[in-house]
Amino acid sequence: MTFIGRWKGAILGALAVGAASLLGVLEFIPSPAVTAVYLFGGGLIAGLLTPGTVRDGAVAGAVCGVLVALAVALTTALMSVVASSPQYPPPWATFGFYALVLTILLLPYNAIGGAAGALVRNGILRAGTPAGTIGAAERTRWLGIGVGTAVIAASTLFIGFLGPLIAAVPLIGGFIAGFAAGGEARDGLEAGLVTALFGTGLFSLPLLWTASHAAGFVAGLAGMAAVALGYLFILFGTAGGVAGAVVRRSDTGREDC
Repeated sequence: MTFIGRWKGAILGALAVGAASLLGVLEFIPSPAVTAVYLFGGGLIAGLLTPGTVRDGAVAGAVCGVLVALAVALTTALMSVVASSPQYPPPWATFGFYALVLTILLLPYNAIGGAAGALVRNGILRAGTPAGTIGAAERTRWLGIGVGTAVIAASTLFIGFLGPLIAAVPLIGGFIAGFAAGGEARDGLEAGLVTALFGTGLFSLPLLWTASHAAGFVAGLAGMAAVALGYLFILFGTAGGVAGAVVRRSDTGREDC
């Protein structure tokens, strides 16, 4: 399957974000609506157009967020070349900065939008079918993702007390999700990634609010913390998911002996 075929929903979602951005520039739609489309709309469309499970929708939404972030970063870098003002850094530095910041902002929230889109799509497709068609394994998988997400999201309340131990939180959350997902490393990777994306999105809300409403050093520190911890959480949460699946597989193997 080609890249376009596999990620058709993500690509169309990114194009929809671009169209909404253009309409916002032309003042056909208000700025808050454009912001909502950037954060969730592209992912929602990606989830609606992506066949498969809710996890597939979440991953498609995340890909959409990355595509939008890269497109905005590239556009900003090209504008800096056209403006050719001394206040702009080199184009490659402009692209790198905006890609780094926007990716960690748009990726988790578009993943949530993608999951919502997949829920709607699957609900429509299952309309009229007998209830209870979701198997016990899938319910257990989503229970693990929900618990792992809650662990990561709740850690924002204790960030001041955890200090360096904050890095252990996504590992624990991802491990719970991966253990519940099954004994295959791929299942653990997907569950850990989705958990990390959902948890990071919720965890970052207070930091992003502070960065938007505070001033000076506090705003800058909150923004940098959101970016740094966002990447750290996604990396560690995914690794924790793989570890959880591997541990479950080894436990299952011992029980079968």
